[in-house]
Amino acid sequence: MNTHRDEGVIKFKLTLKRAPAPEMNEVIALEKWRALFFKLGLVGEYPIDKIGYGNLSSKLGDKSFIITGSQTGHLAHLQSHHYTKVTNCDLKKGAVSAEGLIPPSSESLTHFAIYMANPKIQFVFHVHHNKLWKMLKSGSFDSIDENVGYGTLEMAEASARLLSGKSQGIFVMKGHEDGIISYGTSAEEAGKVILDLYRKMAVRQ
Repeated sequence: MNTHRDEGVIKFKLTLKRAPAPEMNEVIALEKWRALFFKLGLVGEYPIDKIGYGNLSSKLGDKSFIITGSQTGHLAHLQSHHYTKVTNCDLKKGAVSAEGLIPPSSESLTHFAIYMANPKIQFVFHVHHNKLWKMLKSGSFDSIDENVGYGTLEMAEASARLLSGKSQGIFVMKGHEDGIISYGTSAEEAGKVILDLYRKMAVRQ
């Protein structure tokens, strides 16, 4: 299993067009949940490695979405310029086209694949939490095989297969240490499934 932390390493070919940041009203729902997740340690930065983790996105059009920028995990609150608009992705070529002031999250291909798997999905939240990750791995939750690396075409394709016909839920990435992804037709759907499990885990402790 690949458990070394290489979060934040962009594994796709990126074309970034310098453009104005998204409007704040376009990211406010994302920022509400991201701020909460940061407070709970579900988004942040590993203190020793100084590597950020966790990313959130919301769908805009058929192939476009807004996502947190790369290497923003250490910030408790993001401004609109910390978000980037992904305009298209090519899963086969491992290519991402984006517009904004900073590169999009290194998990952009996976977010794109999830949106393509079901057009009803409007939000995708990727968080990290070791105890919650272990709990999900040992349970009967949807999962991605431990041999599938994060940020890769294989991860994107595996996510798409897993979510076919599903518009709300959560799955664990066994080969991406601490990695958990939720998705839903609204920010509340995507966020609540994580929050509920987090609270259940806290009660068990």
